[in-house]
Amino acid sequence: MWGDFVSRIKFAVIGGDYRYKYLSDILRENGYGINIYGNRYCETDSLERAMNNADAVIAPIPFSKDGVNVYMEGCDGITIADLTDNMLRHNIKNIICGVIDKELRRKFESANINYFDLFDMEEVAIKNSVPTAEGAVMTAIQESRKVLFGSNVLVIGFGRCGKILANMLKGIGANVCVTFRKKADEAYINAYGMTPVDIKNMGVDINRYDFIFNTAPALVLGCEILKRVNRECVIIDLAQAPGGIDYNCARELNIKAVYCPGLPGRIAPYTAAEILNDAITDIVPLL
Repeated sequence: MWGDFVSRIKFAVIGGDYRYKYLSDILRENGYGINIYGNRYCETDSLERAMNNADAVIAPIPFSKDGVNVYMEGCDGITIADLTDNMLRHNIKNIICGVIDKELRRKFESANINYFDLFDMEEVAIKNSVPTAEGAVMTAIQESRKVLFGSNVLVIGFGRCGKILANMLKGIGANVCVTFRKKADEAYINAYGMTPVDIKNMGVDINRYDFIFNTAPALVLGCEILKRVNRECVIIDLAQAPGGIDYNCARELNIKAVYCPGLPGRIAPYTAAEILNDAITDIVPLL
């Protein structure tokens, strides 16, 4: 019964990166109808053919980087307005994507389009934290002349990604400090054998760190704090755009600050695709 239901569901996969190539393969293997448009890693259809008879659009993560165009890595893109118009013309009332801002949500709602933001799903965010943390560690090793073992490391933020990253760094043998805002987080950081740092006092001893990893979605490393950072320190920024670092100031101070968006799709595209497939499987009964 479920197999018959799945075989009647058709997705238009629009844009995306390498993980979307794997996602399309996995969905097709699971019996879904798949047409693809605007992905340079696989053979694609015309937009018209991709949309024809589709039950839902699977759009990129992030859906857009400029608020105007749909994100298509290395391809000529289409505007959000064009995609929405095409969905309405083909009577497609469902879109699955990631990182949908408030303005876009209003546009979907006014067009009576049901949207599913994959990044609103707690399980997706938690699962994605693992390849994100691994990618952050890999980047730190590549960008530094030091090893992580025995190094002094600061993790800014104790959310989903911060927890997993801090634990991973501790396992490597780094001396891990983690910022906190809430007393409960301070207690957890202590219980995990790491050193809690009140985020209000983060800048006091910030020159002692060999590596700084930011997971907080806010400008936490402004110029005044960066002036106190060790010039040999490597900063890895994992926050959503525009990141949490004053990059102009970091360049002026000759501090290595590396912005690392979309790590799961870049360093573990197959795993990232499996995570998205699991989430889409949960969404399908709602279409």
